[in-house]
Amino acid sequence: MPAYEAENERWSEVIENCDIAAWEIDSGSRTIKFSSFGQEIFNLRDTDSIALSTILEKVQSPYTEALANHFHKLVKESKPFLDTIYLNDLTCIRIKGRGICREETARFIGTVEVVFPVNDPKTSVVSKSGITEGHYKLIFDFNPMPIFIWEYDSLKIIDCNNQALSKYGYSRAEFLSLDIKSIRPLEEALLVNSFIAEELKHKGGHHRVCRHVTKSGEIFIAKVLGYYVNIDGKNCSMELITDFTDQLEGEEQLLESVNELSDYRYALDESCLVMILDHEQNVEYLNLKFQEISGYQYQEIVGELPNAVYEENDALKDCLNAMTEGKIWRGELKGLKSNGGIFWVDTVITPFKNSKGKTYQYIWVGYDITEKKQAEESLFKERFLLRTIIDNLPIHIYVKDTEGNHIVNNKFQYENFLGATTEEVTLGKTVFDYFPEEVARRMTEIDRQVIEGGRSFMNLEEYYYNAEGKITWLLTNKVALRDASNKVIGLVGMTKDVTDKKNEEENLKNLNQELIKKAKELEQSNEELEQFAYIASHDLQEPLRMITGFLSLLEKNYSNVLDERGAKYMYFVVDGATRMKAIIMDLLTYSRVGRIEEKIKETDLAEVVSDVLNLQQTLITQMGAKITVGPLPTLRIPVSPIIQVFQNLINNSLKYQADGVNPLISISAKEKDAFWEFYVKDNGIGIPENAQDKVFILFSRLHSKSKYSGTGIGLAMCKKIIENLGGSIGFQSKDGAGSIFYFTVPKVLS
Repeated sequence: MPAYEAENERWSEVIENCDIAAWEIDSGSRTIKFSSFGQEIFNLRDTDSIALSTILEKVQSPYTEALANHFHKLVKESKPFLDTIYLNDLTCIRIKGRGICREETARFIGTVEVVFPVNDPKTSVVSKSGITEGHYKLIFDFNPMPIFIWEYDSLKIIDCNNQALSKYGYSRAEFLSLDIKSIRPLEEALLVNSFIAEELKHKGGHHRVCRHVTKSGEIFIAKVLGYYVNIDGKNCSMELITDFTDQLEGEEQLLESVNELSDYRYALDESCLVMILDHEQNVEYLNLKFQEISGYQYQEIVGELPNAVYEENDALKDCLNAMTEGKIWRGELKGLKSNGGIFWVDTVITPFKNSKGKTYQYIWVGYDITEKKQAEESLFKERFLLRTIIDNLPIHIYVKDTEGNHIVNNKFQYENFLGATTEEVTLGKTVFDYFPEEVARRMTEIDRQVIEGGRSFMNLEEYYYNAEGKITWLLTNKVALRDASNKVIGLVGMTKDVTDKKNEEENLKNLNQELIKKAKELEQSNEELEQFAYIASHDLQEPLRMITGFLSLLEKNYSNVLDERGAKYMYFVVDGATRMKAIIMDLLTYSRVGRIEEKIKETDLAEVVSDVLNLQQTLITQMGAKITVGPLPTLRIPVSPIIQVFQNLINNSLKYQADGVNPLISISAKEKDAFWEFYVKDNGIGIPENAQDKVFILFSRLHSKSKYSGTGIGLAMCKKIIENLGGSIGFQSKDGAGSIFYFTVPKVLS
């Protein structure tokens, strides 16, 4: 026999005599192969290999999962293990495994040894429940939980394992000298008696949660799992202790977190629009806020793409591209309501990925900013409208900062005043860039008073000489520009080029002076003319009276001497003298209009017209005239001039009539806002259209003196009187169809 075979046989004999079995797992077939002693431990027939699942079936249920995990981690991760477990026949074994690698081949091997066999003659029965001393000892030695036994009658702790000593911090002798009350807080020690009777009554398993205290005084929450045992005829309880403190605190924290998350969820649903998409970007959830704002119901949108509720625009395209790339995206999206309206959402989209980096869900969370967008749109429209108005106003409008730099210039300013084609090239510049230094300094000083002192300048006249040496006049308003806190941040200026206006004012001033001069000359001329007319008419009366007097004597004393021709000549001379006298008297009256001041007094115009008609009563009767007078007002006016007007108009209506026609005359008045308008209407011969422009001209006669008497001064006199009172006069007439003369008199004379 070769030496290495003898060596192997020797070590195999050692292993068998030490009650150690060997095993190896085939990772491919998931089978395990045992040595002969291993087959004996697991009660296997003489077989080459057996499935791992079959071995696990031979292990007690509390240890099955643990052993399966050991095998799995050994094969997958080459993780070694060592554990003590029970088989279904109560055999206690210690099993150990590890992985080895030789020549790039992995092998998974281990050993099994019996701790306590099922029929070990060394074990003896110590309790009626059938627990053997070996089993009892194994539980204490290898159980990871603190275990101790106490007696119901004395409450004394009679046994414990090392985990209990470690947990409570005592030595074995110290711990076994305690009773069950010693490991409870003082305030709870009396509660121990309350559960002893109940546990003794049932003599079974029991559990409770209570507070325990360690040697150091630390209190923890203990979850107690106890079993009734009878040891040497004594009623005892074997208790397994679980420190429940961390778990309880964890549960409390978890509950608090759940409540907090619930609050967050409530707050989120109350304030935000939430939409969840699956990995294919289909909608799978809408919160109530989203449904409320959009008007869509949950079932209408689920399964649809986002463009079912959002307008397809550049923002949505960017959003979907970011989602496809698995990136977080934020922006403003325009939503489409179910009723045709729109809504705006400030949205954050977050992709959720699995451990492999693959997106499985997208969370859309957003705020409704519809009102904000509407306000922005309204503000934009207002600003656009304001800017349009400003740019099209024919004045220079500008805004400067506190340093005097232009920050806004309207179109009229930068094109017509600063000589620029765009506003941008003028921004940031000052008056020193456009005006002579002296002018710029003067303007800057005014700007300083506005910005530093908050002073406003209104209708400020400024001037400068342009490149051609001509003076340019400006009319400027400047006010301080303030922010929301009333701090001055600049100024607003409005300037208008008033050079033409200044020139016009100068020309007007010169013209006014010339007009004043002419008016004085005209006034003087009128005075001289009126004086001349008065003197002339007055002085002419004396020789005219002499002529008419001697003619009367001549006619009286020598009429029998004159032949028919002489008598005719005499008639012409007398008639001419009479008409000359009438003209002189009318001219004298006309010259007096406006020269002689008459007091203003309350005058009943109905009485005035009545007096005039009484004076004309003989003529009225002769002509068979019918005159109607409507209601007339009482006015504060001079009496004589208004009598003269009514007398002339009524007399003309009586005089200018066709043969055989009875005059029909009506006199009336209408009240207007600031004046009274009077009417004198007749059925006379009317005024030809080609003669109507001569009616109010002095000495203008439209008919021969042989048919209608008069001097041609009456209507001219009426016009002068009415205009002196501040009114106006006019007429409407057709040839052969009568006339209506009307005139106005102010209610209050100036």
